[in-house]
Amino acid sequence: MRPGDVSAGWTLVFAIGWVGVIVGFAAVWNASIQLGLSTWWLGPAADRNALVVRLLPFVAPALCVLAAAARLRWLPWYGVVAALVTAGIAIGDLGRVTGLALVELLLAVCGLLVSIAATAGMYRRAR
Repeated sequence: MRPGDVSAGWTLVFAIGWVGVIVGFAAVWNASIQLGLSTWWLGPAADRNALVVRLLPFVAPALCVLAAAARLRWLPWYGVVAALVTAGIAIGDLGRVTGLALVELLLAVCGLLVSIAATAGMYRRAR
C-alpha cells in the first residue's frame, strides 16, 4: 500500500455509497415521470432531452464506482469532485422543481459525506 491508497473496507463503503447515489437519481427520474414534473436534465414529457443529457446525473457517481473498483489512489478526492458535479446538476433544478432539486442536493451531500468518511481509510506516509 502506498500513501493515498484506501483500505479495502473503506473502498467498499465508498462504492456502496455512490451506488446509493445512482439509485437515488433513478428514483428522482421515476418520481419526475410519475408526478409529471420535468427536471432540466430530463426535459418536458412531450419532448424529452437526448439520452446523453438524461444520463448526465449518473456519470459522476458511476465514475466513482468504477474508480473504487479499480482501487485508484486518492479515491476520496475523486468523490468530493463528483459530489460537487452532482450538486451542480441539482442546482439547475432549484427554480424548476424545488422538491426534486432538494432530493438531488441531498444525494450530492450523501456522496460528499461518504467521500469525506473514506479519507479515514487512506494510508498516509509514516512519520
